Amino acid sequence: MILYKELDVAALIELVRGHDDSAFDELVSRYTPMMNKLVSGFITQAFRYDEAFSEACVALHRAALSYDVSRSADITFGLYAQICVYRRLCDAALAQRRGAEVVDVDVDTISAENNIERRLVGREQMSRFFEKARGVLSEYEYCVFRLYIEGDTTKQIAEKLGKGAKSVENAKARMLRHLREECKEFSDV
Repeated sequence: MILYKELDVAALIELVRGHDDSAFDELVSRYTPMMNKLVSGFITQAFRYDEAFSEACVALHRAALSYDVSRSADITFGLYAQICVYRRLCDAALAQRRGAEVVDVDVDTISAENNIERRLVGREQMSRFFEKARGVLSEYEYCVFRLYIEGDTTKQIAEKLGKGAKSVENAKARMLRHLREECKEFSDV
């Protein structure tokens, strides 16, 4: 029996690619705080929580299928997934306002060259986000930022960094304030 809670993200991603639903359930469990945070910004009377969360789950699954595990040192899965979920929610909210449905595209019909180009552009954007955040934040705030983007809770971040929960909360508040003030790319954080 596989103990999914003990697996790292890369192992879970490989299992998800092998159509293991339990591995995806564990990914959803780990990244629910991140998805809930993003979903909360899109809730309206017309776009309910359950619809938005479903869209977030679709985006998380697609992120698991398209994430390049070999580049995890440059771009964590958490950040990659957060960007994918955010974009999917933007598209879904816009479609909801227009009265249309978000249409899934058959992956087999997309040319490989276009997909490779899009992935490279996405990686470059994420690298720029990290560079800008690195230039704005202190070392401690940046460590908190990376873990926060990966979906870790305050308690988990505190344990990983050997700090108190209050210290992590203060660092998160400073981090978010600095990112909003200094970088227009992070204005919606």
